[in-house]
Amino acid sequence: MTGRWTYRVSAAGVLVLAAAAFTLSYDALHQLALDSRVRPALAWLWPVVIDGTIVVALLTVLAAKRAAARASYPWTLAGLFSLASVAFNIAHAPDRPVAQLVFAMAPVALVLTTHLLMQQVSWRRPAPGPPAPVAEQQAGPEPAHPARPGDQSAHEPERLDPGAPAGARARVRAAYEVQVAAGRMPTGAGLARAAGVSERYGQRLLAEFTADPARPGHPNGNRPAEGHPAHPDAEGR
Repeated sequence: MTGRWTYRVSAAGVLVLAAAAFTLSYDALHQLALDSRVRPALAWLWPVVIDGTIVVALLTVLAAKRAAARASYPWTLAGLFSLASVAFNIAHAPDRPVAQLVFAMAPVALVLTTHLLMQQVSWRRPAPGPPAPVAEQQAGPEPAHPARPGDQSAHEPERLDPGAPAGARARVRAAYEVQVAAGRMPTGAGLARAAGVSERYGQRLLAEFTADPARPGHPNGNRPAEGHPAHPDAEGR
């Protein structure tokens, strides 16, 4: 028998036993209410109050456990009403020890089977799912400090243009360094043609590469000479 069917069969058995115990205790408490001159139209409510409070208190304990809250009050309530139910069942029994034991077993069984059902429900709580993928964890608003040239490795995803082909950033950087080494001033359109990417992507990478020429690790290694603007768009401004 699989674990799933074991749980179903045991849960069904616990429910049947709890219903049988409640019915036996209900009958004894109902008769005791009639003997105590409770109006017949209302006598059926008295066992519901006694045994129903036990069930509700135990279910509250389960809810408190799931919420990681203290459950001292519902435990106290369940204990007091359980003792009251046992005492009232014994009071209704004939004046013989065996008969009193028979009547006391019903409320005791009600408490124990309800507690078993609570345990089975807690065991069936869903296990925590696997952690979210890294890409989903990183999704969200833009960081407060944007990346600078050199902060992103060649193996990281293309953040400037999600639609750019793989390795496009490395090709643009290589073309940029070749043109700088040759003494030419790179342009976004020229980098785009050399790397086979869109002109917009080339312009955005060019702006990133030339954002801070004095920063260590910049392809130029130093600031551009005077008279040469850091960005082609700076001419004429």
